[in-house]
Amino acid sequence: MKDVRMDKLTKAYLDHGMISEEMTFFKKFVQGIDADEVEHYLSKLRKFSEEYIVNHFKFEEEEIFPLIIQYGNEKERKMVQLLQQEHIKILKKLEEFMEQVASYGAHPTKKEIEEIMLSSREVLEMVLLHARKEDTCLFPNL
Repeated sequence: MKDVRMDKLTKAYLDHGMISEEMTFFKKFVQGIDADEVEHYLSKLRKFSEEYIVNHFKFEEEEIFPLIIQYGNEKERKMVQLLQQEHIKILKKLEEFMEQVASYGAHPTKKEIEEIMLSSREVLEMVLLHARKEDTCLFPNL
């Protein structure tokens, strides 16, 4: 059983490194929005979000957090509760962002593109702060 837990923790740790790299990519990707390519941008953004945020959170919720709740100390269990609440907030913000981008249609105005940029920064900051919290407050103890 210990090897299975370690494999899951190792995967989560490695995923965080990948998420950090992907978020750097995402930031560049968002900054490179071309108003004529918004439809393609939206489908790429959905794919990115699903693969690197939604699925990662799902993995943590289903594989990592239950182990911590079962085997961790009180401080670690409280951290898991906080992280779960952050997952909910981040996913809500991400969905709002996706709806915002979709609502602008295929040819957003300059003002709408600026709003997309601002909203994307908010999502990026939330995800990166969350990952940093996991990396510094949770995973080192495990």
